[in-house]
Amino acid sequence: MALEFRKLEQRDVLKAMSLFRKLNAELAEVSFTEVEGVMQITEWIEDDSTFLYVAADGDVVLAVIRAKRETHSNPNSVLLTVAVDYAFRGQNIAKELTLHCLEEIKPLGIAIARAYVYSNNYPSVCTILSCSFVAAGSVHQHHFDERRNRYVDDLIFHKVL
Repeated sequence: MALEFRKLEQRDVLKAMSLFRKLNAELAEVSFTEVEGVMQITEWIEDDSTFLYVAADGDVVLAVIRAKRETHSNPNSVLLTVAVDYAFRGQNIAKELTLHCLEEIKPLGIAIARAYVYSNNYPSVCTILSCSFVAAGSVHQHHFDERRNRYVDDLIFHKVL
């Protein structure tokens, strides 16, 4: 597999939407499952406060990261959302894509990145920590996990770039 990390382009929109639909079908708890259609992704591409990157193998989009500038409260910070196709998890793609994204956006005036991860999402917690993020707190019992029939915390991480 020859991975390429690059900006998400218009040619990737349908592939990204396909990935988001797969995530929705597997009941993944990531905000990409809430994407309503390709127009929303196109709007993100055109939005100066949203930075989108993909991990691709040729024409196949394996992962997507969105770094959304927090324009109102802190324009030098972004909130990250990352998702990897189920078939390609466990290969450090999320880590490599995250580090690539952060390297790309730092020169654009981004000084801090934030991520919110459910406390029961151990792979994502491990990934974000391996990218040198620091635990900054939590929102106690933020989300009800219907599969496990219990509440989980939302862990808050940040990284100063």
